[in-house]
Formats: sequence, structure tokens, C-alpha cells
Amino acid sequence: MLSYIDIHTHQLQENPDTFQLLNCIIGKEDFPAQPCSVGIHPWYVNDDIEAQFELLKSQASKENVLAIGECGLDKIIETDWNLQTEIFEKQIQLAKELQKPLIIHCVHAYQEIFAILKDQKATVPIIFHGFNKKAELGNSILNQGYYVSLGTSILKRNQDDFIKSVELNKIFFETDNKSTNVVDIYSYFCSVRKISMSDLQEQIVRNFQNVFRYNNIE
Repeated sequence: MLSYIDIHTHQLQENPDTFQLLNCIIGKEDFPAQPCSVGIHPWYVNDDIEAQFELLKSQASKENVLAIGECGLDKIIETDWNLQTEIFEKQIQLAKELQKPLIIHCVHAYQEIFAILKDQKATVPIIFHGFNKKAELGNSILNQGYYVSLGTSILKRNQDDFIKSVELNKIFFETDNKSTNVVDIYSYFCSVRKISMSDLQEQIVRNFQNVFRYNNIE
């Protein structure tokens, strides 16, 4: 039976039929043994940024680390903007060096992130996690060759237009910090898109294998 895939969660759930990619925030959480992403979240940038980044580098090359992040920019927090930008750029370069995808946290900073990704020549797969905006912005992300991960926000029924038109080879699903079962997110997407669950599962597995280069999910 094909697995469901949750590409970004902060808390593992008891779902034996779901492959969950646990996110580890460097400097805040212990490094896990299971498949994970690791990054320096803009909310949790330490005073000693160099030591925090060295800790990230020491973990990021490990085999169970499938992606770098979440990392990015956030305009509604107190963390200094220049500091956010500096650590974000360092993580882009680390992802490029390790050839691992980058999971992006973005709050009110899409244009700034687009510009930095271009300036830093980010050639690895880029995933904007927890995308909860309108179709126009979603299409702008996809048109630049990036991916989006949809979460519980789609259950509020305000992203149906995007669901109906989004390229299926450019999407993922996630639970982030919510207790919702990712299967519910899959189901809602299927109902709006008029696609069978098995077809969607197969597509997301292909997407995951292509982006994360990890095949042990079935």
C-alpha cells in the first residue's frame, strides 16, 4: 500500500501508513535519528550565530537529513532583519553544497526571498512550506520552478481555486505543528481536484522521490 507523505511536521504522530519528515530546529531541539530536515528557523536565531551555524553544518550532512530548513524570513518577529538574511543566505549555500532541497519559512517576505534565492543562485529544489495564500502568488512560486507544500489551511476552503489548477508535480502536503492527520489534507485536496486518492498518492510519492532522492517510503 502506498504511504501518505507528510513532508514537514514538528511532532510525529502514530500513523503507520504515513511517512513523516520531522523538522529539527537547530539550537532548540535535539537531533533525531529518523528521517528529518534540519535548519535554523528565523524565530530561533541564537546570539552566537556562528556556533549555531557550525552545529547545523555538523548535522546537515548526515544520511537521515533529507533537507535543509525550515529557514527563511519573517517580517512579524523581532529578530533583526539583517541577521535573518545572513543566516538564511548561509543555509542556501549549505543546501547547495550538500545538494539537498531547501524548505522555506516565509511570512510577508515573498519578494525578498525570491530576490535572495536568485542572488544566491539557489539551484537545489526549493519548497515553500505551509503555503496558505491565493492562487496568484502560488502560481508565481511555481513559475519560478519552486514547489509548495499545502497544510491544514486548505481545510478552510479558501484555496480551492489554487487546488483546482496547481501543477500536481509541484506540490506536497504537511501537518506542520498541527495535530491534524495528513490523510485529511489529502482527502480534501482529492475532493476539490476531483482526483482519486491512489492517483494523488502515486504523484506525491514521485514528487518526493524526485526532490528528496529518498525511496524508502512504501
